[in-house]
Amino acid sequence: MKQETAGTLSLERNASSRGVIVTALGLLALGVVMVHSAVMSVGDSVAWYARVDMRHTLFAVAAAGVLLVGWRMNYRWLAAGRWLPWLALGLLIVSIALGGLVFVPGIGHSVGGKFRWIRIGPPQYSIGLQPSELIKFTLIVFLACWLTRRGEKVRGFWTFAIAGSLTGACMALVVTQDFGTAALIGLSAGVVMFLAGVPWYYLAGSTALVALAFFEIVISTPFRLERILAMLDPWDATNNATYQVRQSLMAIFGGEWTGRGLGLGVRKLGFLPEDSTDFIFASFCEEWGFRGAILLAGLLLIWLWHCRKTASRAGDTLGSVLAASLGIMIALQAAMHIAVNLNALPPTGIALPFMSAGGTSLVVTALAVSLIASVSARPAETHVEQVHAE
Repeated sequence: MKQETAGTLSLERNASSRGVIVTALGLLALGVVMVHSAVMSVGDSVAWYARVDMRHTLFAVAAAGVLLVGWRMNYRWLAAGRWLPWLALGLLIVSIALGGLVFVPGIGHSVGGKFRWIRIGPPQYSIGLQPSELIKFTLIVFLACWLTRRGEKVRGFWTFAIAGSLTGACMALVVTQDFGTAALIGLSAGVVMFLAGVPWYYLAGSTALVALAFFEIVISTPFRLERILAMLDPWDATNNATYQVRQSLMAIFGGEWTGRGLGLGVRKLGFLPEDSTDFIFASFCEEWGFRGAILLAGLLLIWLWHCRKTASRAGDTLGSVLAASLGIMIALQAAMHIAVNLNALPPTGIALPFMSAGGTSLVVTALAVSLIASVSARPAETHVEQVHAE
């Protein structure tokens, strides 16, 4: 059997990497189709490069390129360093710095009253960078690289205190402008700490504090409280926050079993806000129906199954924790998006991985998937020798 270079399994010899990448490519393609359908209109007079569907297609192509090439990078490079994983730490510091720039006048860009983006290039191109997506990804990578280092006292209180404080700082930087992503950062960081060996009782205690802080934020912010009430009674016409939820439920129920047909959705015609981003699942269900929702859920579950297989067969602790944490992070985001669309969670701006319109989210998700595939492509040396011997 021909040997792979430097102990790396090729995609032909690696079903896990192939499954993770191919499933992600399928979801990307489905997302391109749905974004084009969701933004379809008869009065779009902007230049082609400023259209949401065209920009999404270009970013989807870039994300596909990352998926097909990025897995070749050795994930262990991120953990290199005598005292700390310097590359992973550097990426996190850059992400946090970019997150701070969002609040700088003239650099940060507001959409819907939320400063989440940094505008890149001339305004007519409408291209922005969303630092919270980078923070979410780089924090998980750094924690995995740091906490799995040999000799690190992962069960010690001070290790947890440092990791928890870093997580809290990232959440605090994001929470005022992106509540959903802040919650996802906290949940994902908790997952990676638990998988790395941090005692559960440390995490349980911190969860109570975080829940109390989030409760205070919700109570002190009227529009967030209105969203909680909208979730409890989406048909209350006196609460303005129920409009989006009602339209989402009407789109999902209106699709019935078979759907209205691709491009034939009604709610996207000015009724359902954010139909190509925060509520793309509702748009999808209206046109593809319940059977389409089953197809989509099946693709996500197949992708997650390949991630689980990759984590269970990783060649080292770093690979196992990294693959599992990134896979769970993406799965949690998908679950939160669908729950919001189904009114199981209060409305919050969170994208459906692989499918929602957005350049930063697509590329960062592709980077995460390519790291998972990189773990699968570099198993333990003994396993590589067995594969070569077959």
